[in-house]
Amino acid sequence: MRTLKAWLFSLLLSTSPAVLALSGNTVATENVKARLVSEVIAVGPGQVFWVALELDIRDGWHTYWRNPGDSGQATTLKWVLPPGFTAGEIVWTTPHRFEIAPLVNYGYAKHAMHLVQIVAPQDLKTGTPLTLAARASWLVCSDVCIPEGADLQLKLPQSAQAGSFDPAAAPLFTAARSELPTAQPAATSARIQGDELIIALSHEWGPMLSQIKSLAFFPYDEGSIEYAAPQKLTRNQDSVELAMKIGYQPPKAGAIRGVLVASEKNATQSDTVPIEISADFSGAGADPRKVGPRFAPGAVAPGAAAPLTQTNKAPEHSLVVLMLLAIAGGLILNLMPCVFPVLSIKAINVVEQAKKDPGAVRTKGLVFAAGVISSMLCLAAVLLALRAGGEEIGWGFQLQSPLFVTLMIYLLLAVGLNLSGVFEVGGGLAGVGDELTQGEGYSASFFTGVLTTLVATPCTAPFMAAAVGAALTQSAINALCIFAALGLGLALPYVLLSFAPWMRRVLPKPGAWMDTLKQVFAFPIYASAAWLLWVLSHETSSFGLGAALAGTVLIGLAAWAYQKSSSSSGGGRVTVLVTAIVSVLLAIILPVRFADVAAAAPGAPGDTAQTRPGVDEWQPYSAARVAELNAAGRPLLVNFTASWCLTCLVNERNAFSDSAVQEIFRIKKVTLMKGDWTNRDPAITHALAAFGRAGVPLYVVYNAKPGSAEPLVLPQILTASVVQNAFADTPAN
Repeated sequence: MRTLKAWLFSLLLSTSPAVLALSGNTVATENVKARLVSEVIAVGPGQVFWVALELDIRDGWHTYWRNPGDSGQATTLKWVLPPGFTAGEIVWTTPHRFEIAPLVNYGYAKHAMHLVQIVAPQDLKTGTPLTLAARASWLVCSDVCIPEGADLQLKLPQSAQAGSFDPAAAPLFTAARSELPTAQPAATSARIQGDELIIALSHEWGPMLSQIKSLAFFPYDEGSIEYAAPQKLTRNQDSVELAMKIGYQPPKAGAIRGVLVASEKNATQSDTVPIEISADFSGAGADPRKVGPRFAPGAVAPGAAAPLTQTNKAPEHSLVVLMLLAIAGGLILNLMPCVFPVLSIKAINVVEQAKKDPGAVRTKGLVFAAGVISSMLCLAAVLLALRAGGEEIGWGFQLQSPLFVTLMIYLLLAVGLNLSGVFEVGGGLAGVGDELTQGEGYSASFFTGVLTTLVATPCTAPFMAAAVGAALTQSAINALCIFAALGLGLALPYVLLSFAPWMRRVLPKPGAWMDTLKQVFAFPIYASAAWLLWVLSHETSSFGLGAALAGTVLIGLAAWAYQKSSSSSGGGRVTVLVTAIVSVLLAIILPVRFADVAAAAPGAPGDTAQTRPGVDEWQPYSAARVAELNAAGRPLLVNFTASWCLTCLVNERNAFSDSAVQEIFRIKKVTLMKGDWTNRDPAITHALAAFGRAGVPLYVVYNAKPGSAEPLVLPQILTASVVQNAFADTPAN
């Protein structure tokens, strides 16, 4: 792909003084050496200059282009610049093509220079050196893929005038610019014909047309073509056309942009010329239903993926149908172990107040529903906004944050301590301290609705997965309507209980038993907090887990001090209140400092991808391996799961640990793979989206029936019989 000139520059780099170019700290990972390099030796006011992220890549490994192809992840830079400085986007050099049958990826081997333009402010004053800092992240792959990153810095002197170019860095930047695509010499057009995208170069391209020996197109938009399909060059009387099969996201009306690499041959030499094109495209004839298989990236080895067919994706439903599915999913969600304890506590409040003030009960029911729906909409809005910004996240994304999980542990612990009588906020028996403020306690009902939404996210109910998965493919308004319907279904039982006198009449009369029951309900809340601690152990390091444990002790101290203040006066009251406040602040500071320290690498003790007792070994999810086994017709079960997904854990304990199911796996030699989504993983998010899902659990069976390559998606609520039936027609091996 490189020109001869670029290759010679690369050869010179290994021995020339360019290694002495003005550069920042070098960070060496197992597979990559990374540093920031400046093209100038100093920076003046208003100066526009270039820096580069230079990656020296281990032999046999590669990183990825802006569009990684069938799988992978583009290199990213997150800048921390001095005030007034701005950084542009990465300017990408021409990628290489990596074939990992049956897939194709785009990226860089051995060496990569990612150019970024920096602009200094006009009022820049001379003085101390400037520090340009960036967090670089990349995925480096061979037969496996490893996400890596580095915190890089580059110090540059300030000068009164624009700084001059660094001669030592010149060969690096010249070599990189030689691999940048040039502008197209004339207009380019595109059309869809059948299941092919055709790019046409007209006679306006001039003599270059006759010199073109071959063409290869690298699209900017992911999924617009099938990367592994052949690209066919044809010549007409006054034009050249390149035809390629359209992908899982066919191009829409507008412009098709990308890099067209032309191999030229003239009288004296052969060369390759990368050209950035923007082909005018009307969109006529585009039919997404004709899209071929999509290869979705994998978690451990995103260099390959399993072939999916159109029937695997979420079926197209009207907005009304999707909202009804969401309501049904929300209703069933009330029975899940995440939500049931919280709603049970609220039911105690109904019992307590129904005989006293039925009107207040009804109002609180509506306020509770408002809390559920509004918090559900807030979660949805954040999710949609992050996805629109290119983030690969799904339902339950907040539980992939160790800091959020730690704060949830604190909240549940506080709720449990309140129910156990360690401290009282107000005098009512409502869940989560019914009186967060004085008066009617409506704010307590609202915030209990918020808590209900937060604790519901680890669970996925039937009907819910299809609705949420479809919501993320809809417009923002439709998506918010679907999430609001989900919140309505979640709040509906409590609202009905609040409004239906006949339902309240069957409830037992208030009495001393309620206080005992309230204390009993504290223990499921403690269990939820303990479970989240276990989840946290998979997401963070021992430092993060230790910080959370220390924080729980501080929360207990704060609860005790707060309750002590009610029986104290004067200076003693001030002392215990200050103790409570300081304890809470310290409890929050600890996870802010330590929660995001990286967890142990996969395969460490406690990792969810490890073998569970009594279950055949679960291999980490490798999309390349999925594609290989699927092509070979081997039976395969892929389990997309997460430590914070209670539904997933229950299914694994009830279904996969069943002795009869294990025997089927053994006799029929079923390969078991686990895609662990406990921590955020864009590759697994892609794989879920390929099946029309936005969260876990997801269970996919391949080659369960001889001669059938169609993957089978199992229900979200599994039993041993469901798994056995899935492999009933699989021959023993």
